[in-house]
Amino acid sequence: YLVEEVDFRCGVHDIFTADHLTTELCIKEIESCQRISDGPTFIALLGNQYGHRSIPRLIPETEFELLVSKLPKDSESLKLLNQWFSKDSNSVPPTYILQPITALRTAAQQAEREGDISVDEKHKFFKSVLEYEMEHGFLKTQKDASAVLFFRELPRLSKRDCKKNFAKFLLDVTADGLLDTEARELLADLKQRIYNSGRLQPLCMELSKGAMDPSRKEHKGYLGKLCEQVTSQMKALISRNALQTSGTCSTVDPGWSWLKQEIFHHAVLSEEKCSVFKGRDSILGKICIAMWESTNACHEPLLVHGPSGVGKTALLCKLAQEMRGVVDHRGVVVLRLLGTSPLSSDVDSVLRGVCLQVCGALGLQFPYPHIANAHEELVRFFHSMLEDVSKQGDTLLLILDSLDQLLEANKPHKLDWIPKVIPPNVQLVLSISDDYVEKCKSLVSAEQNVFRVELLTDGQGKDVIGAYMSAAGRKLTSEQVDTILNRFQQSRSPLHMKLMLDTAKQWSSFTATSNVRLGVSAQEVMTQFVESLEENHGKKLVSHALCFILLSRSGLSEAELQDVLSLDNDVLAEMYKYWLPPSHTLLRFPRLHWSRLRHDLTAHLTERWEGAFTFLRQFAELVRKRYLSRDMKTDMHAILAEYFLGQWSQGQLRPILLPSLSALLNADRKVPPQPLWFTGEVANMRKLHELPYHLAHAGKWVELRQSVLGSLDWLCCKTLRCGVSCVIQDLSLCTDLTDCPEIRMLKETFLLLKPSLDFNPSLLVTEIFARLQGLADLYPSMIGQLCSQCVGWFGSCTDPVLVPKCSFFQAPGGPLKSTLTGFMKGDPKELKLLVAGSEDGLIIAWNLNHLQTLHTLSGHTGRFLTMKKPRLIFSLPSFPVQVKAWHLDTAEPLYELTAGVCSVLGVVGDAHFSFIGRFLCVCVQVWSHSIESVVDLPSPALFLRTSDDEKLLFAGALTRVWSVTTGALLDWIGVMDSAVSSLAVHQRTIISASVIANQLKVWQLDYNTKHRSKSFIPAYYPLVALSKDGDTVFYVKEGNKTQVFTWSCSEGLRSDSMDVSSDVCCMELAQQKRLLFCGLRTGTILIYPLDFAPETLCLPPPESLPMVRSMAISPGEDRMAVAYEDSVCLFEITSRDSFPCVDGPFERYTLCLLHSPISAMALLSDCRLLYGTFGGEVVTYDFKSATAAELDHHGAAITCITMSNWDAQALIGSQDCVQKLWNLSPVLLNHTMEYKGFYFEGVLCAVFSINDKYVFTGSLDKTIKVWDVCSGCLLYVQFVYSPVIKMMPHKDGFVAVSQHGSFIKEGFRCPDTLKPGYNPLRIFRAQYRVTSREKSLNAPHTVINELPDYNPAQFNFIGIGLMKSKPSNTCVLL
Repeated sequence: YLVEEVDFRCGVHDIFTADHLTTELCIKEIESCQRISDGPTFIALLGNQYGHRSIPRLIPETEFELLVSKLPKDSESLKLLNQWFSKDSNSVPPTYILQPITALRTAAQQAEREGDISVDEKHKFFKSVLEYEMEHGFLKTQKDASAVLFFRELPRLSKRDCKKNFAKFLLDVTADGLLDTEARELLADLKQRIYNSGRLQPLCMELSKGAMDPSRKEHKGYLGKLCEQVTSQMKALISRNALQTSGTCSTVDPGWSWLKQEIFHHAVLSEEKCSVFKGRDSILGKICIAMWESTNACHEPLLVHGPSGVGKTALLCKLAQEMRGVVDHRGVVVLRLLGTSPLSSDVDSVLRGVCLQVCGALGLQFPYPHIANAHEELVRFFHSMLEDVSKQGDTLLLILDSLDQLLEANKPHKLDWIPKVIPPNVQLVLSISDDYVEKCKSLVSAEQNVFRVELLTDGQGKDVIGAYMSAAGRKLTSEQVDTILNRFQQSRSPLHMKLMLDTAKQWSSFTATSNVRLGVSAQEVMTQFVESLEENHGKKLVSHALCFILLSRSGLSEAELQDVLSLDNDVLAEMYKYWLPPSHTLLRFPRLHWSRLRHDLTAHLTERWEGAFTFLRQFAELVRKRYLSRDMKTDMHAILAEYFLGQWSQGQLRPILLPSLSALLNADRKVPPQPLWFTGEVANMRKLHELPYHLAHAGKWVELRQSVLGSLDWLCCKTLRCGVSCVIQDLSLCTDLTDCPEIRMLKETFLLLKPSLDFNPSLLVTEIFARLQGLADLYPSMIGQLCSQCVGWFGSCTDPVLVPKCSFFQAPGGPLKSTLTGFMKGDPKELKLLVAGSEDGLIIAWNLNHLQTLHTLSGHTGRFLTMKKPRLIFSLPSFPVQVKAWHLDTAEPLYELTAGVCSVLGVVGDAHFSFIGRFLCVCVQVWSHSIESVVDLPSPALFLRTSDDEKLLFAGALTRVWSVTTGALLDWIGVMDSAVSSLAVHQRTIISASVIANQLKVWQLDYNTKHRSKSFIPAYYPLVALSKDGDTVFYVKEGNKTQVFTWSCSEGLRSDSMDVSSDVCCMELAQQKRLLFCGLRTGTILIYPLDFAPETLCLPPPESLPMVRSMAISPGEDRMAVAYEDSVCLFEITSRDSFPCVDGPFERYTLCLLHSPISAMALLSDCRLLYGTFGGEVVTYDFKSATAAELDHHGAAITCITMSNWDAQALIGSQDCVQKLWNLSPVLLNHTMEYKGFYFEGVLCAVFSINDKYVFTGSLDKTIKVWDVCSGCLLYVQFVYSPVIKMMPHKDGFVAVSQHGSFIKEGFRCPDTLKPGYNPLRIFRAQYRVTSREKSLNAPHTVINELPDYNPAQFNFIGIGLMKSKPSNTCVLL
């Protein structure tokens, strides 16, 4: 909770001013506190002074004339009343405007004695401001009990004591210095009323010479007791209200609180607009007819436009009001006045709120969290929701006013999120100013769906005057009405009329029209208004206060504005120009001055969120032009930045030079601190939103890099509480204002990790560290600082965690720039488009300039082939293949043909290309079954691309860049998720797609090669061997298995290659003896001594030439088992004259013909063989005793058998998501680990940690899992974008390579004791179960004990690449 103090008396030279508004403003502030505060609203220490007694500023006509009748007709008092009181006939009912004249009190006493008025009516002429405050803050709120009140009582005073000078500090005195007995009686009566309430805290204080002397023991005790009781009661009230609030929220979905506030905000504004709405019957009727005529068919949105200030907002508010009375109980009217609140100022917030409101009202499925946090998914849900409303037979009217507000705030998104076709029973009404109407032509093309709002007529203007003044409880004289209408006729603008009426409602009936100034346009009226503000409140205060509000990102609360003004030395210097501040150690901007200014500004302020204000659009433009010079803008942003940084909080003294002083005054401004987190769960949202914005615009780049962008705590907090998109928005703002490589790198980092963090923001630290670690030395100031903080975070993490030791995710600055996801609808207007199709029947078009979705076409279920305007061509998955072509602009089918091949790869001109295996077939006759030519490719082609003139043809499966002139390989681009199946090129930009992923990757050829990560190796190899230190990788390419390549991970280069005589089927590496074993399809085994290159050893195949299925090397590297099709042979690894050699086979184990082929095996040091088959069988065979024993079967193929480092245990994994941990001496099943859920797939590889406490597994689901060997429990799951296919233990963790080229090195940190309730699957929709045996020394058999399942939160992560949605098959460029 934040405590805001509102004290009108603090820092004010004279609280009572000539306009007599002080009492009224005090009461309004009390009511505002009661409305906003969740805790105490009123704190008072009632002493022995009754205070100033002001006379009411306004008195009703009947009451005033009654008081006048009680005075003698020729008396001096009556003359004073007639001089100072004037009747205002414009007020309804008429009132007299008063000055504080004592004669009124005499008349009131006489009227009360004669029974003409009541005691209460008489008493208001005697009340002090203090009693008004007590009544509104305490006596009228006894049921709420939200006030804290204390009495200060003095001992009985003698006449001698009353005459002392210090009495005037404690008692009411008259102008001649005597005690005011009347005030004392009134104070005694007020205290008695408070006594009767039963809520009293009396405190007693003895007098001294200085009135209050803290050095005196009794006074010190008095102050201590007072502070203690105030603090305790404040805490009690806050705690009580917190419990009440939490109790209320517990019965309501927390997600609805902000939505209810948002709906209420727009409802209140709409009601205000409708209260003075007059006329416009014609255009309202036309809109209603258009909606009625299109109810039962698909149609376009309706567009309302007109010049700024013409009344579009009021018109749509009236439309919403009228339609709510027309639609039935199954109908919903949703209104959003865009730009009037933070949640209506950006596209995602608007869509999120609208979707939740409609789904809640009509009983539809709410969007999942990952949908609500991702723009593309949110837009897609919005479109489908409109379809669901229509299919359900419900009625929905969605009104979005002032679309131009979103265009200014969300430039990248434009209007592409708005559907072009609206389903039946759904109406979408939009409004926009004439300046932006051209941008909506793609949405609304039919003239009958476009409505222009015209200016008002004279008659309508007169009606508006009557309605407006009636709503304000006022009226105007005929002369005043004529004056307003005369000015109105020169513009006929509703805004001009409103501004004039805002001024006119302050007129009294005796205000002469010759003395008023009314501009002939809205701009001129606002200019005159600002000039009057400067005259009444001071130019410095007005200009700075207005600029602070304008420059804030989402408005300022009154407390924030008062704090910011307290930091503004220029404003305070003007405030204390002629007198000194009340304290030389504490300096604050007086609240009363802002309240007076706000009272005059009311008509031009709009409440954006509770207690916070911003300006109406037209007034904001005036403020910007009038005050905001470049230098002033920078200074204002600097003060706001210092405030949200908390630079001058917690006693930090800010110097100021006041005109009344000759030296600097260092004073505490008493502004609140700005922590990042208020509590462990409550973040400082205002700081998160405002601070980066003001630091960037103030040019404070050092502070921005240190406190915001270079702070891991900041990035984590903002990502968790605001989303990745907000962080990217801040970074984009910075890159627009400065050319900083590190900020640009950080922005690219968040663009790369956004798809993953949209699902699970808690992975931010791992994502940042695994991407930026390799750039820390190049950019030490900010990226290096972030990496150091990541190291600290991992070191202090209290949960199990994998710590990256190298950059194994795509780093910024490299070729990969972004990932395109989701589906949206729109209208293609640009010539340069990216078009992608997927198997779920959608074709999506992106604008390559902004990477924004423009268009969605549906109607196919196959492979999208090509687009050459205006054709779209794709094939259907059948045999023979069907090929369809559609027109891009009209979506009409052009032709449908059949091709007698397995699949069609692409279309060039009038020829189509297909492939069968590695053979590319070219058919030059239009859709003929004959094949003119066949080209043998090194591997099956997955994509086809031609040059723009269609003279060159490119086909393949990997992304490589070749020089056309020299034929040299210039670059290769690694992808992290899946093999490339299609490619599109736009200038220096490449867009790749995959058949097994629902994302498109955007790559840039123009990148700094020094940012290229060395931890990526060529991808898509079927076989791999990894050195123990992870420095060297041996691999075989897909499509060319007759070469073994060597890759140096430290250098990031291919260092060597070795030719083999046949396809390599398996590889193993003896780590200590540095021998690489390659098993061939012909049964031969080639052995490469890495220390004696280029020497090669050879084990000839058996007579039957069986294929080598698998190989296993014993832990001591003295034996090797080789599995053939029909047997397993045991060889001995020795050395002769320091040169390695392999002898044997010494033993042979003939396999049973009924068993499936061996898929994985391991050789123990005692010559026992443990192997698994494709059928799921698991067998142990002892070469010494020639005995075999079968272990528990798996339900699917065995994919991995891994032994612990001490030969004590083995992990067996299979494709069915079941893995078993066995004890090897004796052979006992320790744990059966099963997991199931969202896209969990079987283990591919595993490795034990060096101390055998943990086992790491790599799975097809693109995750690395960490298991506890002792308990079998799952400890940690990490998503790594690609399946890990090979792992080796390394220090405190492992090294690994993924299927698509990532070299991964990580350490594992695990506390000795896990926190209660720790769940490693909390971010996954999955469960796992561990079944363990009871370990007993006396029990040789196995007893199964089933542990309970985990029940993780139903929140879906694993990244878009893991979703089993329909993949994108191909993409082409127009």
